[in-house]
Amino acid sequence: MKHVQNIIVIMLMFVLLMTAGTVCAQTETDSDILVIYFSRTGEQYTVGVIDKGNTSIVADMIAEATGADMFEVLPEEDYYPYTYNALTDIALQEQREKARPAYQKEELPELSQYSTVFIGAPVWWGDWPMIMYTFFENEDLAGKKLIPFTTHEGSGLSGFDKKLAAAIPESEVLTGLAIRGNDCQNRQDNVQKTVSDWLSKLGY
Repeated sequence: MKHVQNIIVIMLMFVLLMTAGTVCAQTETDSDILVIYFSRTGEQYTVGVIDKGNTSIVADMIAEATGADMFEVLPEEDYYPYTYNALTDIALQEQREKARPAYQKEELPELSQYSTVFIGAPVWWGDWPMIMYTFFENEDLAGKKLIPFTTHEGSGLSGFDKKLAAAIPESEVLTGLAIRGNDCQNRQDNVQKTVSDWLSKLGY
């Protein structure tokens, strides 16, 4: 009986050690590259209702190609509508008011460990969504290489690079990338090639 108890204790210790190792593997990282992005699901222009956001799709491609860690900027209070017209109304209102919506910080990694940060968002009325300015103003990204990317339906990069440089002047802003949202949903092979070519030119 005692022999059986000893075996059980040993097995339990082994399971605990394996669990601890798994947790460490999940939390520790050697990457000095981070992808930060804001993305939306719901009804999208020219696309219809989507389950995965356009910017999220591009962010995943960048992270997979570079081995980067990821952080999604999520609203602390998600009041954004899922219908396209209502969402654009809220986005315009926030822009006019220079709103600074709060975001969730619980999963934000320690930014000091990253030298390069890819930052992406959909173009809202020719600008970054206001929640991204909240992030730029609250978090320390000075001294890093910042690389913007956007998803849009005709606005292109929309000056994201210049606006990012103005928001974080002590950073180095590299050449950004603009991808049509419709392509993210319907032409992902083309988007993958575009992302790969862009990253190659940047040296990744």
